[in-house]
Amino acid sequence: MIHRILGYLWYKTEYLIRHSDSWHVPDVLSIVIMFYGVDIALIYWAATSVNPGPLFLLAFPLVWIILYIYYHYKRRYLKIREDESYKKYSNIWAILFLILPFIILIVLLFMADKFYMPY
Repeated sequence: MIHRILGYLWYKTEYLIRHSDSWHVPDVLSIVIMFYGVDIALIYWAATSVNPGPLFLLAFPLVWIILYIYYHYKRRYLKIREDESYKKYSNIWAILFLILPFIILIVLLFMADKFYMPY
């Protein structure tokens, strides 16, 4: 199931950034997942007043490396491109996945005065 979800995200992200030659899909997906980690760290910090910075700073490069290896393992991205079944699915879930961490971050920044978030 995870392979199908990551394949869908790969295919739709590649479709959405097809005009940008300087961005690669593993980089975009890794950055989005890192921002999900930032959101989780800020929510944890607001809830417990404990700085999770060192743990999350260690996890960021690890997440990028894992995703990059996953997509290049046995040229999985070529298999994803060959699979035409993702063309029939909507782009809305991929767009939500790519934009949601930034929306959460903006909401957290506006709600920072309601919580003790020392940043």
